[in-house]
Amino acid sequence: MRIPSTHLRRWLPLALLTLLGAQAQAAAPVSSQASLIDANRYLLLLSATGDERFQTYMENTGKRLDASLAANQDPALRELWSNFQQGSRKLVGSFATQKLTAQQKMSQSLALEEPVTAYLKAHPQATPTLADNLRLRALLAAREANLRSADPKQADAEAEQIKALDAGIQQQIDGLAKADPTLHADLSNRWHYLQVSQKNGKLLPYPFNAQIDAMLGKLDAR
Repeated sequence: MRIPSTHLRRWLPLALLTLLGAQAQAAAPVSSQASLIDANRYLLLLSATGDERFQTYMENTGKRLDASLAANQDPALRELWSNFQQGSRKLVGSFATQKLTAQQKMSQSLALEEPVTAYLKAHPQATPTLADNLRLRALLAAREANLRSADPKQADAEAEQIKALDAGIQQQIDGLAKADPTLHADLSNRWHYLQVSQKNGKLLPYPFNAQIDAMLGKLDAR
């Protein structure tokens, strides 16, 4: 069927940015904590969508995290990652072998992610960078996507956290206007597409994640 040209023009920029975001998934090395957050985000997006691309992203991130933890002296972070690896492998395996409902998959993924949220709360960053806030924003969005089915009331609370975080992220992006106009223009465009990566008020996980990964790729490479 022929797609009307107006529809094509409307979605072509988003499709192109999605492709670029996927390519940016192989970004520069990042901290162990950042990689752990990314891995959890991918697991939550996998359980919310069933899209195996997120499993691939999670596995690739895990390989980078294994390498970075070789020189990391934080035993709590090492234990957290070890437990996540074991739990995620078992959970992903159950997706294929057990007759789990979508709600069961999401609930189990959220339970596996909870220790990471607890770790982040116990180790707050004094001055989060834009990349730090984008990672947290992405994790919260992935949590909300699962909570909408597993725990709607908690999803509403998560949405409020996202709104508050968005305001700070916008300020950080605006702060780049003079310091790095090119980066500011790129991030502003991607931030806009990220904000509209929704359909009927619900997150479109893959376009959303593509924008996050593309933005983080730019920032991590600085």
